[in-house]
Amino acid sequence: MELNLSFEEGVKTADMPLVKLIVNDREGYFLVDTGANVCFIDETFAKEIGAEEIPPIINNATSLMGNSSVSHSYNVAFNLNAVLLTDIPCAGTDTKAINESLRECGLGMNGIIGMFLMRLLNASIDLGNLTITFRLPDKIKTENN
Repeated sequence: MELNLSFEEGVKTADMPLVKLIVNDREGYFLVDTGANVCFIDETFAKEIGAEEIPPIINNATSLMGNSSVSHSYNVAFNLNAVLLTDIPCAGTDTKAINESLRECGLGMNGIIGMFLMRLLNASIDLGNLTITFRLPDKIKTENN
C-alpha cells in the first residue's frame, strides 16, 4: 500500500517539510527530519492527546534540535490518509525552539517523523513535488487489517 502526504502550504516556502497527521484522533503537525534517529512528540501535546507513556525508547536522541537526553516516551497512533498505524513509539521532547521559527508561517509543530519510522515504512521524499511517500510492507500492523 502506498500513501502520499504533501508538505503543508504555509511552510513550503520556508523549506520546512511539515506534514499534517491525525495522532490519537487529534490533528498535529510533524516535521519530516532525516537527521532524527527516532520519532519525537512534544511532551505537552502527548499529554493533551492522552498518549500512553512508556519507558524511554532511547537514552540520547539526535534531531535538528541537536543531541538531547530522553526521559519520557509515548506510544501513539498515526492516521496516514485513513490508514491507522498503532503503537508507534515517540521520544518526548520540547518543541518550543522550533515553533519560534515556524510562528512566522502561522503554524506550530507537534513532533518529528524520524528515520526509524521512515525506514519502517519505506519512505521516499520528493522535493520537486514536496511530498513524502510511505510504502507500507504487508507485515505492518494497522487498524485497517
